[in-house]
Amino acid sequence: MHLDALVADLALIMVASGIVTVIFRKLKQPAVLGYILAGFLISPNFEYLPTVVDHADISTLADIGVIFLMFGLGLEFSFKKLAQVGGSAFTVAATVMAMMILVGAGIGSLLGWGKMDCIFLGGMISMSSTMIILKSYEEYNLMREQFAQMVLGALVFEDVAGIFMLAVLSTISVGQNASGPALAQQILIMVIYLVVWILIGVYLIPSILKRISGLLNDELILIVSAALCLLMVVIANLIGFSSALGAFLAGSILAGTIQSERIRYLVKPVKDLFGAIFFVSVGMMIVPSMLIEYIVPIIIITIVVIIGQMTFSVIGILLSGQSLRTAIRGGFSMMQIGEFSFIVATLGMSFGVISEFLYPVIVCVSVITAFATPFFIKGSEPFYKYLDRKLPNKIKAALRRNTSESQTRNAHDKDWNQYIKNISIRTGACSSILFLFYWAGIRYLMPEIRGAIGSAFAGNAISAAIIITLMLPVINVMFDSNTVLFYKLWVKHRSNHLPLITMRALRTLIAACFIALVLRKIFHIPFIILVLIAVIPMIFIIRSAWLNGVTIAMEKRFIANFSQRTLDKAKKDRTRHKNYRWLDESLYVVEFEIIDPEFKKTIVEFTKRRNFVVTIIRIIRKDNYVNMPSADEVIQYGDVLQMLGTWDEVDACTILLEKDEAIEYTDSEDKTLKDFMYGQRFEGVPEEGELVCVPIKLEGDSKFIRKSIKNCGLRQAFGATIIGIERGALPIVSPDINTVLAKDDIVWLIGGQYMVERLIRSGLMDA
Repeated sequence: MHLDALVADLALIMVASGIVTVIFRKLKQPAVLGYILAGFLISPNFEYLPTVVDHADISTLADIGVIFLMFGLGLEFSFKKLAQVGGSAFTVAATVMAMMILVGAGIGSLLGWGKMDCIFLGGMISMSSTMIILKSYEEYNLMREQFAQMVLGALVFEDVAGIFMLAVLSTISVGQNASGPALAQQILIMVIYLVVWILIGVYLIPSILKRISGLLNDELILIVSAALCLLMVVIANLIGFSSALGAFLAGSILAGTIQSERIRYLVKPVKDLFGAIFFVSVGMMIVPSMLIEYIVPIIIITIVVIIGQMTFSVIGILLSGQSLRTAIRGGFSMMQIGEFSFIVATLGMSFGVISEFLYPVIVCVSVITAFATPFFIKGSEPFYKYLDRKLPNKIKAALRRNTSESQTRNAHDKDWNQYIKNISIRTGACSSILFLFYWAGIRYLMPEIRGAIGSAFAGNAISAAIIITLMLPVINVMFDSNTVLFYKLWVKHRSNHLPLITMRALRTLIAACFIALVLRKIFHIPFIILVLIAVIPMIFIIRSAWLNGVTIAMEKRFIANFSQRTLDKAKKDRTRHKNYRWLDESLYVVEFEIIDPEFKKTIVEFTKRRNFVVTIIRIIRKDNYVNMPSADEVIQYGDVLQMLGTWDEVDACTILLEKDEAIEYTDSEDKTLKDFMYGQRFEGVPEEGELVCVPIKLEGDSKFIRKSIKNCGLRQAFGATIIGIERGALPIVSPDINTVLAKDDIVWLIGGQYMVERLIRSGLMDA
C-alpha cells in the first residue's frame, strides 16, 4: 500500500516536535523555540536526520497554522479588554511600535537593503512576543504583578495594531508604494469591512448561536467556529486583505458571544496543532550557510532589537506615568520579537517583495531574543536596585514626582477613557483630512501649478505652501489644547502629566509627518530630518491665538450643520418654555474660603500658578461683595471665592484646590447658576451686591463683531464676563477666550448691577 508523502511528513513533524518540545520543557524554555529547532532538524538544510519531502503541502498547512493562530488571538480579544487596559498601555504600545518601525527602517537603510526590506524589517521588529512573555510570566508566577499587567495590556494594543499593519503592508506590497490613492482606497475598504464585521458581530452571530444553543454539542460548535473562521478568511482575501485579518475578525466576532469560553476551549487543540506546524515550517527556512553569510546583520539587528525594545518600552512605561521599578521590569520583559515577526515575514515572502535572506535572518534574531527573555526578566529586579542606588537624587526625585505605582488604577478612570476616546476620534478624523489634502495636493494641485509657472522647484514650493496652509487649521483642531478633560486629568495626579504630554507629543509627530511629506517634494533631505524641522512650526501652530479662533469657528459651524435638526428642535423647546434657560442649568457655582492668615495675592497671581479654567465671579469679604473682581484685586485671609464654570471645570477646580492648604472648600452646596441667582436674596445679599445674567444681541454694526472674547473689550467697558453664546440654534457654554464673536450672536453676560446700567446707557440693552 502506497503511503502519501504528506502523511509521512506529518508523522516526521509530530515526532520531531514532540521530542524536542519535551526537552525544551525540561529546560524551561518556550515550546515555540522547540518547534523552530525541530523544523531545522528535519529540513533539507540538516543532512543527518530524515527530511520533509512535500514542501508545498507543508507550506499550505503552515498557512492554515497562521489562520488558526490569528483566530485564537481574536477569541482572546474584546473591546471590553481593550478599554480595561487603559491609556497607560496604549501609550507604551504606541511609543514602542512607532519608534521601532523607524529604527528598523533606518537600520535596513544603513545596511544597504532595498526599500521593501527596510519597511518590512521595521514591521517585524516593532512587536514583542505575546506567547513568549505570557509563557515566561506563567513559569515565574508573575501574572499578578503590576508590571506584568501593564506589559500584557500593551501587548493587546500591539496585537490589534499588528493586524492593521498587516493590511497596510499588503497594500504596500501590491502597489510597491507607501502612499497614494491605492492606500487610501484600501483603508476605506478596510473601514467598510470593519463596519460590516461589527454589525455581524453585534446582531447576527450571537443571535443565531443563542437560538440554536440547545442543539449545540462540542462537535457542532467546533465545526461552526472553524466554518466562520475560514469563511471570513475567504472574504478578506476576495477584498484584498490578508488571511490573518479575516481570521482575527472571525475570532473577535465569536469572542463577544455567550459560547466564547467553550469555543476557545474546543479550538485550542486545533490551534496548537496547526500552530506547531507553522513554527516548524519557520524552522525549515533556516539556512546555515545564509546565516553565516549574514552573521553581521543578524548580530546588529539582535542588538538593536534588545536595546531598542527595552529602551523604548522603559521610556513608554515611564511616559505613561508608571514608576521606575515598573518601567524597568516591564521593559526588560519586552526585549524580544516573536510569532508576529514570522507572520509579517511570511506576508512579504508570499508577495515576493522581500529578499530571501530576510526570513531566516529574522527567525534567527527571534530565536536569540526569545532564549534571552527569561534571563532578562529574572535580571530586571537586580538591575533596578543597582540603578536606584546609582541614579542621582535629583533624577530620582523628579521620577517620583511624575510617576506613581498606582497609575494602573488611574488608567481605569472614566475621565481617562473619555479623554482617550475624544483624542482618538479627533486624531483619526483630522489625520484622514490631512491625508486627503496631501494626496489631492500632490496629485492634482502640484502638477497644475508647475505647468502654469514653468518651473518645477517654484511650482513645488508654491504648492507646498498652499497645502500646508490648508493643513494648519486641521492640525490645530487635532490638538484641541484647551480641553477641560486634559486639565482635569492634569490636576488629578502628577503621574498623569507624562502620559498626557506623551499623547500630545505623538499627535505632534503625526502632524509633523504630514508636513514633512509635503516638504519632501521640495527638499531632498532625509525624511526624519524633515519631521524634526516640521516640529518647530508645530509649536507656533498650537500656541497661535488667531488660529485657535479660526479653528473654534470651524468646529462650531461643523457642529451646527451636523446637528441642525436636533439643535433647532432644542431651541424651539427653549422658546416654548419661557422659564427655562439653557445656560442656567449648564453652569455651576462653587465656593472656597482662604484660611491661611499669611495669604495675600492678586487674582492674576492666584490663578496663573493654578491654571484655572473657572471664572471668579465674586469675592465675599465680611459684609462686602466684590462682583466680577479685576485681575489685580488682592485676595486675602477670610475671603470667600465664588467660582463659575461647567461641571467638569468646577470638578477640576475642586480637585486642584483640595490639595492647597491655604484654601478650604466651604460647606455650601454646589449650585446651578439658576439656583445661585434666585438664592441671592434669601442669603441676605444686598440689591447693589447682586449678580445678574443678561443676554445682548450683536447687530450688524456692533464694534464687538469679528473680535475674540479676549480682545473684544466687554470686560473693560462693562465689567461683564461672557459665559455663553447662542449662535443660531447652537448653544456655546463657557466659550474659549479665543472664540471670535459673530454677527447675530446672542451673548450672555454676567456682572453686577452697574453692568446693567452701563449696557442700558450704551444702547446694547433696553431699559
